[in-house]
Amino acid sequence: MRTALLLVLPLISLSGAAAQTETFKAGVTMIQVPVVVRDHDGHVVSNLGKDDFELFDNGKRQEITSFSVENPGSQTAPDRSLPDAGAPVAQSAGGAGMTIPERFVGYLFDDVTIRDSGDLTRVREAAERQLGALQPGDRAAVFTASCGVGIDFTNDVHKLQDAVARLQLRPVQLCRVSRSQVLQLELLKALVKKMSNLPARRDIILVSSGFFVGSDHAKDQMDLIDSAARSKVSINSVDVGESVGPAVASITGPPGSRQIPRSANTNPATPVVLTELAHGTGGTYVAGNDFALSFRKLSTPESHYVLGFIPNARADGRFHQLKVRLENSRKLNVEARNGYFAPERSE
Repeated sequence: MRTALLLVLPLISLSGAAAQTETFKAGVTMIQVPVVVRDHDGHVVSNLGKDDFELFDNGKRQEITSFSVENPGSQTAPDRSLPDAGAPVAQSAGGAGMTIPERFVGYLFDDVTIRDSGDLTRVREAAERQLGALQPGDRAAVFTASCGVGIDFTNDVHKLQDAVARLQLRPVQLCRVSRSQVLQLELLKALVKKMSNLPARRDIILVSSGFFVGSDHAKDQMDLIDSAARSKVSINSVDVGESVGPAVASITGPPGSRQIPRSANTNPATPVVLTELAHGTGGTYVAGNDFALSFRKLSTPESHYVLGFIPNARADGRFHQLKVRLENSRKLNVEARNGYFAPERSE
């Protein structure tokens, strides 16, 4: 347990290092907006271009100054150890093959929110089964919100499965953050920072029953989304609570300001925060009682777009609502971050 704690606690200490936005020398800030487009069957649409999108900041249309498509494998580092940079396998000094990582997946199990022993058992079984199917180019890590379990990025399936097997119901909480912080947000910030320079596709899979983020921590959540968007780290959410789908298809306003229908879920934090983290970073939100199916849905990373714009509004430190719309909707659904906090003007 001490080893696990040493692995996870450095994540918290790194979390404050992530800046909110990308600021150029001239003081101009670029806002990155990851976007997933799906058809009516939920399949990702990946053949759109820059001109298909419209982007609005507080209702005012913005010029999209940068546009890219993030496809699976597009972030894989080239093999520079061989003359053919496109070769998938490098040769080590001893002549043995060495697989170049194609994807890093950080599993963060929010064990402090799981309250049902049956759910925990099925989560463990589903995660162990999924890790057993780890591909040669995949590297995975396992961390928990309690800091009781942790293993850094590896392709050793047995070590990863052993870590998942040690998940406990109502674990002793070893992670500590100040009362002015939300534990899960701080751990996610640190994990994003840790993964930001990894040379391949970078995904976080957050397994949680949901946690509360109120108006006092709205900016913290938006900072996390902004940091993940800039670092090209997608946060995928596996909802292990009572919900069977997103409570609200389109949520407006910062955390703590929304009115969530009572019928959507008994806990207003589930699945709203999980949905927002996924949609805001180009990730996927999945729910339902079949956790094995949820993990399988996330086993193959999906394509998403990244729109960048330079806001022309005042740097007032206030929340700005974002809206992404398709020029020709064709009955497609758009998933994107719902806003950002403008950086305050420095004197």
